[in-house]
Amino acid sequence: MLGSTPVDCEVLHVIQAAGITPNCDDKTQLLQALDARYLGQTGGASGGTEIGVIAALAMPTPPEGWLVCDGSAVSRTDYADLYAAIGTVWGEGDEITTFNLPDLRGEFIRGFDAGRGVDADRVFASDQLDQMQQITGSIGAVSRFNSPEGVFSYSTQSGTTDATSGITNQDRLLFDSADSPDARVGSETRPRNVAMTYAIKAFYPVAASA
Repeated sequence: MLGSTPVDCEVLHVIQAAGITPNCDDKTQLLQALDARYLGQTGGASGGTEIGVIAALAMPTPPEGWLVCDGSAVSRTDYADLYAAIGTVWGEGDEITTFNLPDLRGEFIRGFDAGRGVDADRVFASDQLDQMQQITGSIGAVSRFNSPEGVFSYSTQSGTTDATSGITNQDRLLFDSADSPDARVGSETRPRNVAMTYAIKAFYPVAASA
């Protein structure tokens, strides 16, 4: 494939410089080259836009060529390049005509351990439930609690009798992290964060005909 005019030669150079083998039948190659070479080098949304790349977007609706990572089952034919890139790692769809996108809504992404041992025995594309490190402790047998503070409190169990002291109406030690000063508590353990849209590069838009 040789350019017959200076413009043709320049376009050909851009395509080849992006590492793409020129193909006259593929009308998206210039767009692919601009995406891969220039957006990737100048801090574009994805830092490189190969099919299958996932990016955090600053808008809720992704631009053309991208799909929200919402776990949807999409066509293996309509998104053939994406299917070739990720296969059924994120779900087999209907096992015949569709496959699933990653579902990253509400999720934090963690780098795949790949044998390092920090997050051992993980399988690529697997998910984890929330977790916190184990906290252990002990307390000796007591009959009364004096001025508990912070996360600790107590309640009196009327009618109970301590076998050692013979004292009735025993106190019950309680623990609740919500009582800690300035505590932010809820149903999950999470770091400070910002909500964005995760999207996956699914196809290269075809340029409109002049």
